[in-house]
Parts: sequence; C-alpha cells; structure tokens
Amino acid sequence: MHVVVDVPEPVVEKSPEVVGVDLGLNHPAVTSNKHFLGSSHWKERDRRFFRLRRKLQSKGSKSAKRHLKKLSKRQARFHRDCDHVLSKRIVQNTPTGATIVFENLTNIRETSKIGKSKKNDTKRRLHGWSFAQLYDFTVYKAQERGIAVERIDPRHTSQTCSRCGHQHRSNRRSQSLFLCRQCGYCLNADLNAAKNIREKHLASLASLGRSLAGGLPVTKPLVSDLLV
Repeated sequence: MHVVVDVPEPVVEKSPEVVGVDLGLNHPAVTSNKHFLGSSHWKERDRRFFRLRRKLQSKGSKSAKRHLKKLSKRQARFHRDCDHVLSKRIVQNTPTGATIVFENLTNIRETSKIGKSKKNDTKRRLHGWSFAQLYDFTVYKAQERGIAVERIDPRHTSQTCSRCGHQHRSNRRSQSLFLCRQCGYCLNADLNAAKNIREKHLASLASLGRSLAGGLPVTKPLVSDLLV
C-alpha cells in the first residue's frame, strides 16, 4: 500500500547570506564561500564514454548502433547522478534561508567562444553539460531549506577582479589562474568568478532598492531569472 503524505514547507527566517556559484570544466562547481565541489573522476568517466561512443560510431553496424543507444542512456543516467550529487552539495554548503546565485547559462553553447588553441575535449564537454538539469535539481533541494535560487547575466564574471573591480580579458591567465593586471590580486579563477557572481547579484538588488535583510519568515523561496 502506498500512502501519499503532504509535508509542509518549513518556515525559515530569511538570511542576508548570498552564495555565488561558478560552474566550470576543471571544477564542476565552486562557491563564493570557498567550496570546490564535484569529483575529479567525473571528467575521466566522461572521456571513457566519448572514446567508446567514437569507437562504436566508426563501426556503423546495426549491433554498434544498438550499443550506442544503450551507451547514451547510461551516459544520461551518469550525468543525472552527478547533477544530483552536485546540487545536494551546493545546497548543503549554503546557510538555511540564504540565496544561491548561478550564472544564466541558457545560451552558453551558442555564445561561448572557444579558441582554436583549446582542446576538442573542452568543446565536447561544454556541449554535453546539463546546465538546466543541475539548476532544476538545486531549486527543489534548496526549497526544502528555504533557500532562494536566482540567476544573473554571466558577462565578464570571469574577467573582472573580485577585489578591485578591474575588468580585462587577460586577467584570467589560464583556465585555473586569475591574476589582476591592475592590483595584482591572485586566486583560483573559478573562485574569483563565484565571488563576482555574488557581488553582481547584490549590486542588482541595490539598484532595485531591494534588500536580503529583514528576517521575515518565508515558506517558499523565490526562484527567478534576475538579469542585469
């Protein structure tokens, strides 16, 4: 016998805390409160899927096509599991009642400029990334803890210094290193971007005359696409 029980959403006091989250290829997710989330094994697992897919595609037989369909389902399940784990960790590392802020990556596959010097592996992984799924998983997990989830325009978050605000393309020296040309601030590039995501959201609230402070109880987090 199956019994359906409605569990009331918790009444949570709103927190002024904001956690920016940068999604990347080296680190699946980095938060502005200095958590590097995701497993290094995920990248290698994806590479194995790709190598096997390419091998099956080169054969072109009916048997190979059947195996390709099975492989696609396995890979989709793997990505789904990764997104469940990652979204859970993001929420766990965010204070109750706070706000999680992502970049709006809806059209990233079309707008991203990957130079010829970049490896084909980077292009492939970018196009295989399930941004929307991770966002959706985070939203419903966050709701259980009264955490709001928002998105901001991603422009220049990876090029701007989170300390002095100087913005230049060459500030990001590599995939993992950020070194400001103006003030010399040096840190992990993904962490710098996560801090900028946080600050960009706070700046957008200030421009709208809104505040996260106030301590009002909430029964359901706000979920929106806030672009600035």
